[in-house]
Amino acid sequence: MNSPLEELSSLTPRGWWLSLLANTAVIYTAMVLKKGAMLLAIAVAPLMAHSAETTIRLTVGFELIGQKLAEQVYTEAGNAQVWRESDCRYLSLDSPAFSHQDGRLRFTTHGTGSFGAEVLETCVAPFAWKGFIESLIEPYIGSDWQLRFRVRDSDLYDEAWNKGLLSGLLWEVTERFLLPRLGALSIDLAPPRDDLLSLIKVSVPADQSQMVKTVLTTAVPGDVTVQATGVVVPVVLRVPDAWVRSPPTPSAPEAPLSDAELDSFQHAMERWDAFLVFVIKGFGEDLVDPQIREQLFDLLMSSRYDLIPVLTGEITQDQGDPVRRVFAETWRRLHRIVEEGAERGLLGEKMLRYAGFISAGDVLVTLERSVPGLGIQISADGLRRLARMLRPEAIEDPLLYGYEVDSKLRKMFGLLPELPTEPPPEFAPQNLFEWISKAYAEQAISSIGALQKRLHRWVPQDSELVEYSQLMERLLTHTREKVLAGAALDARHAPIYAPLLLATALKESCWRQYQRNRGGITYLKSTAGAIGLMQVNPRYWRGFYKVERLQWNTAYNAHAGAEILMQYFRRYGLKEGEKTGQLENAARAAYSVYNAGPRAAARYRAKGSSPRERKVDAAFWDLFRGFAADGKVHLQHCGVRAHVSPHIPSPCPGGRLGWG
Repeated sequence: MNSPLEELSSLTPRGWWLSLLANTAVIYTAMVLKKGAMLLAIAVAPLMAHSAETTIRLTVGFELIGQKLAEQVYTEAGNAQVWRESDCRYLSLDSPAFSHQDGRLRFTTHGTGSFGAEVLETCVAPFAWKGFIESLIEPYIGSDWQLRFRVRDSDLYDEAWNKGLLSGLLWEVTERFLLPRLGALSIDLAPPRDDLLSLIKVSVPADQSQMVKTVLTTAVPGDVTVQATGVVVPVVLRVPDAWVRSPPTPSAPEAPLSDAELDSFQHAMERWDAFLVFVIKGFGEDLVDPQIREQLFDLLMSSRYDLIPVLTGEITQDQGDPVRRVFAETWRRLHRIVEEGAERGLLGEKMLRYAGFISAGDVLVTLERSVPGLGIQISADGLRRLARMLRPEAIEDPLLYGYEVDSKLRKMFGLLPELPTEPPPEFAPQNLFEWISKAYAEQAISSIGALQKRLHRWVPQDSELVEYSQLMERLLTHTREKVLAGAALDARHAPIYAPLLLATALKESCWRQYQRNRGGITYLKSTAGAIGLMQVNPRYWRGFYKVERLQWNTAYNAHAGAEILMQYFRRYGLKEGEKTGQLENAARAAYSVYNAGPRAAARYRAKGSSPRERKVDAAFWDLFRGFAADGKVHLQHCGVRAHVSPHIPSPCPGGRLGWG
């Protein structure tokens, strides 16, 4: 016969579910159903000095109990035919609900019944009833992890919740046919637990396993109670005094990443980003709702804007592993999105899948924050297992990181099909005059394809700036109209987007796609990896655009940047305009987000903005006002000549970026 320790070492369900808890004092696991979804929310308190007891409280939400009752008893479109002999003799129930009442589980259900006798196909002297049944229930849990219920007291009421005079037959039918069904109700807590175990198995360091197993041998159940949050099942662990640790001391700020650390972080960041895209696409397919997709878009872009600056050295790891920080913040937001989807009834039959997925991440996040000494590892295997909990049917690797365009991702976030390559038009001039006609020359470069051909690899000299600026403005105008046509903006907002696009392109690149480099011509690229005319960063927009076309196709880069700017203008800018009461602030917010990500929407007006950020936003605002006043671009100074003033200066970044 195996010892308890040997049984634990074989990873029994109970063993690994609790193995994570060795170094915690109080773990609260809340299983809450919000209109069909079960969520596991974990809160971990640090160990008290010399404390020898750890309590785990497993809480099963009332709505989850109601869901299970509907599955097991109320099986006929939300109704329960608990007794039926004929149309004259029956009891039918509907609208079951569970709640907390004075420390007890209260069950109520509405019902209708008839208790007559059929004589010659006629219902004689029927007693008809319509009202409510109320039961007070004692919940308990067995060693098989099935939560069950004992009915302790019941009452019958009429439609006005008055007891009145009720038929004994109604009592008899209720006691014989309804109460035993309540007693047979069970909720299997094993599936979400098993999902959790598979993840924890690859997340607990090997050097901690022996201590964890020893603690688990002390586990004993506590008394089941009913609280306002649901039915609570405590599990008590005894922790040796020798294992009680003081809180870890804060780590000193870290130096910038070394090359080896940078390489390792890049791989971790790419794994995380691939995982997040996999998860977000799964959410987007299951929760088909514009509001949810707005939140998922913000989540994806915020995560990318938080992580990528570490690669460029703009942010150091002085607060710990940035991937873990982003994991914790992202998981908190994912949990909230799932909870909202559940409250609105969007999860349906996928509730248990989401329950296991969210609960597993909650455990990792909470222990990572509260018990860093346990050394929870967010490994590639852990992320893969976590991803499979959400989409077990998927065949692709959830950690595959690539730059191919993902049409599903584009469609989910409201982007039109990718811009096709437009070939330059073929011309068939009739005579020599047409070759030299200025009108024909204008026609020859009137399409986006022709403009792209003319602007390809063109780094203008000073003498070419007038012609170059005219062609570039024409390209941006065509692009603007194309993007506006697919955006369906309110008539008040379209005039703001026009100067916004021109000013953004000017501030980002001085309307340049290319630069001279060591005697040759290459595409413009910033130190952060942003590319070309609109400075589109392929890492931020991975899966949305083709990198090579961003690099070498000016029209494609313009369209990508204009499309991104429209996304930011609609999602963040217009909200800022409404919030501040000034529509032009929509442009300022949209550019701040374009420059620094979703968290920067209010940067242009924030008191805590850095001097560099204030300078960038002020420079953009000058350019925007210049274009809004029908000003004309001045590429020598990367500024705008407006009608209202001789010149609105703007810092020209040409020297820094090495333009010709």
